[in-house]
Amino acid sequence: MSSKLLVVDDDPEITLLLRELLELEGFLVETANNGIQALEKFDSTIDLILLDIMMPEMNGLKFLSQLRGKFTVPVIFLTAKDNEYDKVIGLELGADDYILKPFNDRELIARINALLRRAHWDNVANDEAEQPIKYTIDKLNVNRKQGSAFFDNKYIDLTGTEFQVLLTFLENSGKIITREKLSEFVLGKDLTPFARSIDVHVSRLRKKLPPRSDGLPWIKTLRSKGYLFVIDRNDDLLYE
Repeated sequence: MSSKLLVVDDDPEITLLLRELLELEGFLVETANNGIQALEKFDSTIDLILLDIMMPEMNGLKFLSQLRGKFTVPVIFLTAKDNEYDKVIGLELGADDYILKPFNDRELIARINALLRRAHWDNVANDEAEQPIKYTIDKLNVNRKQGSAFFDNKYIDLTGTEFQVLLTFLENSGKIITREKLSEFVLGKDLTPFARSIDVHVSRLRKKLPPRSDGLPWIKTLRSKGYLFVIDRNDDLLYE
């Protein structure tokens, strides 16, 4: 079954170009010219959103802030501005990735497919037999198959990318995982020297995880090494 994408951009030429490109790749495509139209057209059948930042009436940032209160659908920002502030704000609001205009067609399709694979990971062939379906640490319970996370039986509202960051940490808990590896596993791309995407996703996850009952941190940042997801006090003391 073809994935359905929502393209939100106020430039009619870009909207037409994206529709033609995506339909040639087998996607179903809906379009909107601003955030208000996008909210009207969005429903649960949408699998991914391509979202411009600078638009009239309601820009991409405002649209995303309203969307993320209810839905975890993957979002890629399309922006003509090589502006670090816009990228970071977008990621903090819950965008999964961004790509600069003018974009390379193949890179865009690769980014879309990577996010769709992660969003539907439970339908993609993987080594389920070798990976636990459920993880429990302290009062945190994570279900790989359901794509859900609870702490003390209370649901933790994570975006798809944040859940993948958490899952990657759990799969490598007690081990140092570099920013480069985390970017490769979660975002499906190499980490460039000044990229902050993965750090923003980790920061958002940190803020959403409630304090542990044992007083330990969930995630430790190890300077020049990467991150460590803490299992117990031995991990915490070992990497002091």
